[in-house]
Amino acid sequence: GFYLAVKMMRDDYWYWVPLGGNAEVGSSILARILVKLTTDFTSIVQFRHPNELGGINWSCGFVLTMASLPVAITIYAEQGGAASVVSLAWNL
Repeated sequence: GFYLAVKMMRDDYWYWVPLGGNAEVGSSILARILVKLTTDFTSIVQFRHPNELGGINWSCGFVLTMASLPVAITIYAEQGGAASVVSLAWNL
């Protein structure tokens, strides 16, 4: 939602595949969402390019990904998760 809105506001929504018509709209939506999902889960540095995510979007996503790990471990521990799993997660 927010990512696509920012892309539209910056006039950077259309993806590079010149299909025309509805196919271009669909391919742009699909490509932008796939790039965002791939980057959120893998932090591929090449997607820092301004035509893809851009540096600030990539950096913010990377920081949020790193910050979510301790939060997830804490929630798991508070929900009664196995102590051995929690210990292993904190030691990694």
